[in-house]
Amino acid sequence: MTTTNYEWFIENNLDRYAGKWVAIDNKQVLDSDLKLDALLEKVKDKYPKSRPFITRVRNKLLRLHS
Repeated sequence: MTTTNYEWFIENNLDRYAGKWVAIDNKQVLDSDLKLDALLEKVKDKYPKSRPFITRVRNKLLRLHS
């Protein structure tokens, strides 16, 4: 069974990209940026033939311990 880029995103810890937009292709992060338009430009320039999955990684949730 082939894992899609979305499935790879769901299954992997991307906390180091928290708050950023990421471009994922072939089960790896191609690039990231705080601004979507900047990420799109970088991916277009560096990987012109790629059609990556692009999403924003949410900030880490704060966990309160009682």
